[in-house]
Amino acid sequence: MPEKLISLYNWFDIERDDLIKGHEGQWVLVADNSALGYFNDQSEAALCAEQRGLKVGEFLAQYCIPREQEYNMFYSVNRGFSYL
Repeated sequence: MPEKLISLYNWFDIERDDLIKGHEGQWVLVADNSALGYFNDQSEAALCAEQRGLKVGEFLAQYCIPREQEYNMFYSVNRGFSYL
């Protein structure tokens, strides 16, 4: 994963509580350590990034869920794939 995306995710994770407040279940578009908007799906966020002239690797579309749910989701997905 490129360093820029790691940096954007780390910023999102630090600011997560404020960023997701009132937006749980939506996607937030993050670039330059700021939230550019909230969207109902990931493709809307990516389209907005494209319209703003952002290139892949310069933005992050992140699902707005609490940290605990993200870890559970990650664990569940990995667990599901481990049985294949």
